Amino acid sequence: MQRRDFGKAALGAALLAAAPRAAGAQARRGGQVVIAIVQAPPSLDAHVTSAQVARNVCLHIFETLYARDENAKPVPELASGVTISDDGKTYVFAIRQGVKFHNGKVLDAADAAASLERYRTIGASANLLAAIDTVRATGPNELTITLKAPQSTFLDNLSSPRAPIAIYPASEAAKPANKIDYIGTGPFRFVEYSPDSHVKLARYDGYSFNPGATGRDGFAGRKEVFLDSVVFRFMPEAGAREAAFRAGEVQFLETVDTDVAKKLGADKANTIYKALPFAFQIIKFNHALGVTGDVNFRLAAQKALDMGELMALASPDNYELDGGWVFPASAYHTLEGAESYNKPDIAAAKALLAKSAYKGEKLTFITDPLRADQDTATLFAERLNDIGVNVQVSVADWPTVSKMGFTPSGWNFWTHGLGIEPFEGPASVMLPWVNGLSQQKPDPEVDRLYAAFNAEMDQARRKAIFAQFQTRLYAQAIALKCGNYGYFQASTAKLKNFVPFRIPRMWGVWLEG
Repeated sequence: MQRRDFGKAALGAALLAAAPRAAGAQARRGGQVVIAIVQAPPSLDAHVTSAQVARNVCLHIFETLYARDENAKPVPELASGVTISDDGKTYVFAIRQGVKFHNGKVLDAADAAASLERYRTIGASANLLAAIDTVRATGPNELTITLKAPQSTFLDNLSSPRAPIAIYPASEAAKPANKIDYIGTGPFRFVEYSPDSHVKLARYDGYSFNPGATGRDGFAGRKEVFLDSVVFRFMPEAGAREAAFRAGEVQFLETVDTDVAKKLGADKANTIYKALPFAFQIIKFNHALGVTGDVNFRLAAQKALDMGELMALASPDNYELDGGWVFPASAYHTLEGAESYNKPDIAAAKALLAKSAYKGEKLTFITDPLRADQDTATLFAERLNDIGVNVQVSVADWPTVSKMGFTPSGWNFWTHGLGIEPFEGPASVMLPWVNGLSQQKPDPEVDRLYAAFNAEMDQARRKAIFAQFQTRLYAQAIALKCGNYGYFQASTAKLKNFVPFRIPRMWGVWLEG
């Protein structure tokens, strides 16, 4: 067996300065924060949903063996480390000792084994663990996982926050989906869930801090809680969220539009946060339907768009133009193959269109009602009209659009955000295009590169493979990346030491006065 170090990356100077322990006597204990979120979680069983709103709540209650740090690197959380065999197929995890669940039970390897087995059966992203052959508790605090074949992304998968592979007590892990009691090891414990109103959590005073952590660090780190409780209030209407915030009924807004952020930011009683990047704005082509299966047509659309114009409309004052298909902070970020990103050329677009199979037929662009998505679809339709393409924008609710977008008929174009994938890294970005899932027609080269990436254990060679994948995306215009967008959040100025991240983390913060 060979020991490989997958320890926590060093924190940046700014983050260290903001860490609660550095705040010393400034931190105050007590109080409740009410957070307005856009909808109710479909479930609080962390295994069975990948919804962002569920993640906002669940990652305060539950923890995983490995978690992602501020830069999305896998780091130990409920495991203290891992030993990986020379052949890359056996992982032996040391389980942290003395960690207690919210019901008082001490965490052991049997809990971890039962939780992983449950996730393999009913997990919303069960394919994350598809490489596993066996999971065994080989000691009270030792978990051994064997893989069918070496997989370079296994720790990435295990630490994915998409639908978290949360560790439950073995008694809960034996229960079916959505039948568990919400018992975790996290810094907050579950209090109540009113499906039409809110979720309430309270500080878990028996929480066991990760001894290897010195400060707040992504989904990992030192999770020190000063607040007595947190309430996640479900408020779909933006106007209602703003009114409740102004009235003092809500202390934190998970998301606000640019104009609202400007208005609220003019009041010194409020603090505005800007998180960038949070996601990509992407445009998908249906390769299985008509002319959008023609590479010349897709390349014509790519040439017709000014991404700066599009992003300024869809995400004003909160975007960046970047052609890489992972976030700039990623070790895998590259501009290789992205030379054609944001190079609008109407003459070239028309020439490519003339070489395509397009004959003047009406094409359908599906979108949900989110303003950024509608703006993207509308401007796309206008710019393609400029080169002679007839595009009709069709708006429907998100469940309808997302269901249609994974079928081979009824649409030619679809836009939405891609957030958790570029945060997690290259394998997660590649996966939506494997077997033609997102473009509705398999691309053998994409499938080959994904398999090669997963099998390659050398990081330098993995970087080269991802660069080839990105080159393929642009050369074939498999989909279009418009740019990176962020979000604005608002809080009462009395909330101190908050740092934006993938969820509104309520550890490390406190209320003044």
